[in-house]
Amino acid sequence: MILDKCTDACGYVAAVAAAICLGSFGVPAKSKVVTRLDADPMVIQTYKSTMAFLTCWLVVLSGEPIKFTSWGIVSGIFWVPGGVAGIYAIRNAGLAIAVGTWSSIIVLTSFFWGIGVFEERVRSELGACGACLTLVAGLIGMSRYSKPPNRIKEVGGDRKDGALYEKITRVSSTSDLDADIICKRTLSKKDSRGGSDAVNTDNNQTKPQSPPRAFLEIETLLQDDDTDDDTETQQKNQKSISIIGQFTVTKRQMGIIAAMFNGLWGGTNLVPLHYASHEGFGGPMYVISFACGSMLVTIALWAIRFVYELYRLDGAVLKAFHALPPLYIRQMWIPGSLSGILWSAGNFMCIIAVTFLGQGVGYSFTQASMLISGLWGIFYFNEIGQDMINRWLASAVLALCGILWLSYEHAA
Repeated sequence: MILDKCTDACGYVAAVAAAICLGSFGVPAKSKVVTRLDADPMVIQTYKSTMAFLTCWLVVLSGEPIKFTSWGIVSGIFWVPGGVAGIYAIRNAGLAIAVGTWSSIIVLTSFFWGIGVFEERVRSELGACGACLTLVAGLIGMSRYSKPPNRIKEVGGDRKDGALYEKITRVSSTSDLDADIICKRTLSKKDSRGGSDAVNTDNNQTKPQSPPRAFLEIETLLQDDDTDDDTETQQKNQKSISIIGQFTVTKRQMGIIAAMFNGLWGGTNLVPLHYASHEGFGGPMYVISFACGSMLVTIALWAIRFVYELYRLDGAVLKAFHALPPLYIRQMWIPGSLSGILWSAGNFMCIIAVTFLGQGVGYSFTQASMLISGLWGIFYFNEIGQDMINRWLASAVLALCGILWLSYEHAA
């Protein structure tokens, strides 16, 4: 069968391929169409689960038999809720912070399960710990320095950069632009009350301060169509969410919490593969079980969502159905399918990497996907400011050193 004659080299090749696919699957999901629709995280996860289910049968063409193990459902229970939380984290905390947070946690959880629980062989446990900490430090640095550039509108063909912004902010206010309007409104209000003394008293009062001219000029420069989405995201992140009526957190903080959940819960989705391998479901044979189990869990989550809407709307079945988030099939089938195909390919490679390298080394290695997503951000989306690129690259080199060190610690 497929991969019967493979060695650990297949695991490393699969880990690199997984990093490329998993680091790129978010590119179609960041298209203008998908961003404008603001699709529910459960909708995007549904596209991923559906494409994983549709493509899993390709392993049959390579000679793998069609078999199913219930461990695939267990993997789905971990992966699907974690995937929904991950999409929510990206929406509210930002791509760099979210991916950096859950990648770091996945490395630690994978190391814990692989070395601590499954007792996978390494050259030195101390050396493996050092490699993991180096990788985590690099991932945190990449997340920290993934700061978007300050996009300021071009006026008259000249880019208004930080130096011009600083120069404008130092211009003193020369007049109150709204003083005359405020005075007229005040006089009109006083006249309607019928008191000339009141008008005289009001004229002697100090006029309210209006925004200085320089401040308004700065606002004009900063208002750009390209930054409308960033402004909306910042406003959305500043909103608070009440939890059990006891305390409130911002949406950004909730996004970080969701990323942590994805790392802790979703990051263990391949742990059942260890137990399935003992039953003869290792490697590509596990792909069908994983995809079918994930699809079942996805359907179950939609059913739970419908029951919740049914309860919220007092049993109105039709209203509850229409209250479910739309799938936007006509607009999203191309980017959603492409994103799902890339993720499915990455997941398949993850299974191969874990099969040959183990949970601790193999799955940790695949978190190099953040390197790929960061490169997309630099060269395609221009998400990282010029002043942060060198720091990001330094952190990427540190993460790469951690990956190479971790690879060395793997015992054949």
